[in-house]
Amino acid sequence: MKIIRYFDIQNDSTSFGIISSDKICPIIGSPFSKNIKIEEDQEIPYNPEVVLVPCLPTKVVALAINYEGATGQSKDMKEPLVFLKSTNSVVGFNDKIRLPFKSNTWGESELGIVIRLETTSKVSSKNIKDYILGYLPANDISCDNIEKRDHHLARSKSADGFCPIGSYIDTNYKFNNKKITAYHNDELIRSGNTDQMIWNPHKIIIWLSSWMTLYPGDIVLTGTPPRVIDRKFLMNGDSFTVKIEGFPSLTSKFYEI
Repeated sequence: MKIIRYFDIQNDSTSFGIISSDKICPIIGSPFSKNIKIEEDQEIPYNPEVVLVPCLPTKVVALAINYEGATGQSKDMKEPLVFLKSTNSVVGFNDKIRLPFKSNTWGESELGIVIRLETTSKVSSKNIKDYILGYLPANDISCDNIEKRDHHLARSKSADGFCPIGSYIDTNYKFNNKKITAYHNDELIRSGNTDQMIWNPHKIIIWLSSWMTLYPGDIVLTGTPPRVIDRKFLMNGDSFTVKIEGFPSLTSKFYEI
């Protein structure tokens, strides 16, 4: 299923639904329950203008250096490098993004995991799928920090709009052996395959849940593949496109004040 969140014009409210062909089937109750029910007799025409970000996370948890060949990778790494992005950074697939600093800013193509159930340390390989609602493409926008500070801190990762995500959550998505690329304007800048992840989505959630509670709708970003050319920085009028096999392209436009 492809779950979206949309503005219901008729009822003047936000709702969750399932994309079915060119229709939206409203979801009855919560999309995070184990058994999702839909109102098939209440279908409405699909209109991209009413589509909102598909979930409202309490936090975005992100991994760095999670692909073979990524900058900084070491065979001695015992656990992932993890950082947080704030909820104000989460925007939709069609939002324009302001470049707030003079710092060098770049995009990163990433597969995102959306959490279904509140996690506990009881998450294991046997029940991991119960805790994952589905997947979506995401762009982990980042910028250099000041005074040589770590670029995984809030200033570099949590500006408004620094986490564009796809328009829907795919509950049936299979993360294995998927091509993942990134384009700065029309130039290929990153390329890889999800099988190159050091920690795959299941291992990530099992590990995270052993020390951090994840809530329904939270997003976990799984890292970006290596660059194929030197890093390029975003400027006024530029675009950045995330392409993950099985999803529509996620393209963001950028502007300066």
